[in-house]
Amino acid sequence: MKNHKLIDGRLLQTNKKFSALKESQKTKIAEWEYEAYKDCYLKYKKVPDKRRVDEILISVFEKIEAAEIWIPEDEIYKHYQSRHSKLLKRLKKEFSEDFQDENVTE
Repeated sequence: MKNHKLIDGRLLQTNKKFSALKESQKTKIAEWEYEAYKDCYLKYKKVPDKRRVDEILISVFEKIEAAEIWIPEDEIYKHYQSRHSKLLKRLKKEFSEDFQDENVTE
């Protein structure tokens, strides 16, 4: 089974995992996820819920493409899902005085 494609003169692995990225790329993506999560919180004045996942991930995908990091979108979705509770915890810590428990929806 082939797992590489030639796209724009570059050989890309179609089944690449998040863990195969360089550490600096992983760190950038994690920061972009938090920035998008925080922006969504500030925009709607409540914790982002499942309806906002697409909005958050579109922002992250745009930054990944601009940085020319190639990773399948489903890998980024899985990574976001695994880090959701950490993002919420970090958001609570940053906005502890503004946070209202009635807005927390995981």
